[in-house]
Amino acid sequence: MESNSTVQRESSGPLSPSSLIRHSVVVSFPLIGTVAALYIWLHGYGPGMIELSLLLCFYVLNIIGMEIGYHRYFAHRSFKARKSVRIALAVLGSLSYVGPLMWWVAIHRLHHKHCDQPGDPHSPQLTGNNTPLNKLKGIYHGHIGWLFNAQCARPEHWNRYALDLYKDPVLFRIHLAYDYWLVLGILLPAIIGGILHLSMEGFLLGALWGGAVRIFLATNSIWAVNSLGHSVGGRQHFKRGSDQSRNHFWLAIITLGAGWHNNHHAFPYYATTSFKKWQIDISGWIIALLEKSGLIWDVRKPDFDKINQRLMDKKY
Repeated sequence: MESNSTVQRESSGPLSPSSLIRHSVVVSFPLIGTVAALYIWLHGYGPGMIELSLLLCFYVLNIIGMEIGYHRYFAHRSFKARKSVRIALAVLGSLSYVGPLMWWVAIHRLHHKHCDQPGDPHSPQLTGNNTPLNKLKGIYHGHIGWLFNAQCARPEHWNRYALDLYKDPVLFRIHLAYDYWLVLGILLPAIIGGILHLSMEGFLLGALWGGAVRIFLATNSIWAVNSLGHSVGGRQHFKRGSDQSRNHFWLAIITLGAGWHNNHHAFPYYATTSFKKWQIDISGWIIALLEKSGLIWDVRKPDFDKINQRLMDKKY
């Protein structure tokens, strides 16, 4: 396990230059790459079936790593998994460009503890009165602005909210190797594209469409759950205190189930976010398949008596 000095070094303080650079790269590089991909498309170098397949495949893996791995497994422990599955989910999550494993889990647990209150790292609800300008500021903060705010991106003693993960030396090594995963997230689709095309052009197109464009679409879909999922439209079947989480059908589709955000906030430990037959939760379906295969077990499934009671409980 890591030394006490390492935990202390990670636990609090202002954003370091390396963190600022990392967050800037995560936000700007996929955008620049997407603009470049669209530009060269206009000049005759558009995506073919290989590039579109890389985009779709890596997008799905991206969301699986974040939503099933980082979110439902590591942050909420909604099921138990074999060591090989645990490592695979940690790696896929690390390739998804949303942050190092233990940091992401800690920030998410803080989000649930202080939902839409002071202490919530990325709530869009804390920018003052509800003027249109403040609403836009809140959405920006909940989407990406919080990444550049030291109090939000590096709150004091954040590591305390992920101490269970620090006890696993393999997960800790994956966490520390995050910068390498960022590079690999671009290189993998680039190498596959180069091999399939047998050309440098294929390598570059793979890097753009399976890498930059995929990351831009996936990260913004995920960040939209934090920003739009706590501020705009949707439905709140479960209302409690300051919690402004909402269910969004379209967000649920593009995030493979994360968009049923109000359901999730009401019962964060369930392995599925779908409480009705029409609520599509592809991540929940994948978890069910993994359970049938024997790779995971003790899956925490919805208790519909509790759900119905919560819906009728006016105090909630």
